[in-house]
Amino acid sequence: MTAAITLGLSAAAQAQESLILATPMPEDHIMHTTAQAFMDALPDEAGLNIEYHPAGDLGDWTSLFEQVSQGALPMSMTYAASDLDKRLDITLLPYAFEDWESAESAIRIDGSLFPLYEEIYADLDMKLLGIIPVDFYGLAMRKGDDRVPTAFPDDAQGIKLRVAPVAIGVEQFKTFGFSPVPMPYAELYTALQLGTVDGRAYATPAEIWQMRDVLSSYILTNDSFEQGAWVVNQQWWDSLPEAQQQAILEARDDALDVAWEQARDTSETFKSKIREAGVEIVELSEAEMTQAQALARDEVWPWMEEQVGQALIDTVREATTSTP
Repeated sequence: MTAAITLGLSAAAQAQESLILATPMPEDHIMHTTAQAFMDALPDEAGLNIEYHPAGDLGDWTSLFEQVSQGALPMSMTYAASDLDKRLDITLLPYAFEDWESAESAIRIDGSLFPLYEEIYADLDMKLLGIIPVDFYGLAMRKGDDRVPTAFPDDAQGIKLRVAPVAIGVEQFKTFGFSPVPMPYAELYTALQLGTVDGRAYATPAEIWQMRDVLSSYILTNDSFEQGAWVVNQQWWDSLPEAQQQAILEARDDALDVAWEQARDTSETFKSKIREAGVEIVELSEAEMTQAQALARDEVWPWMEEQVGQALIDTVREATTSTP
């Protein structure tokens, strides 16, 4: 009996797994909400001890992505770093999704785009657990600049627009008529203050709220949908017992349900706060939106096709057929 008890305790101890989960975003972000929901949903008997590091405690989004790919971190909720694979820039294809419903139907685990994403991540030695919904992007203009570009490319002429330092960002906003300025996010606030740039792209409502004191207007172009990547290192994943893998997947499902339920409400909450703070929110007219979508599909998508191949972009086209 003593031997049996000893063996049982030994097996339980071996089943314990310490798991580091890191995110680059602060605690008011949907990634934090998702991480908390995941940790709450994990049963104690799964034997997974979570060490949680939010707000870039272990590195920025690019670093976290690379660390998971290299096996230095087991798990992260971060963003796709196309420096490792330029195919990941398909997540920034403008007007791939028309609205929240079309985005959800494509990038949920059972969505039309998810298998394609899984293939790309697998080539980077990562298992994609899920896509975390953040929000649609818009443009914002700095205080002191009264221009409100909505008709592209005409309204955009002469506007220095900060874009994320990725090739597709430069190409898209050059096509839309702007003078794109690739710039790390950490430098953006000061650049808006000093007038180094006139405005910024890739702006979600949450980020507009954070920078509200240096912005005058927020244009809801809804051009791309910001997506967080929930990834684990494949070798680490393969080392887990099946029971622990299953526990993670079930908690993952619960957490993503919470994320999709709360992300849209969070978007509307921040838009209300932005208006109250005195930042003008502007929507494109139907004609302006149609023109922006046409520029994207007729010029930016074919450019991306040249970068990653027709077969890949045809797959994305087929998976997003509900969007004009």
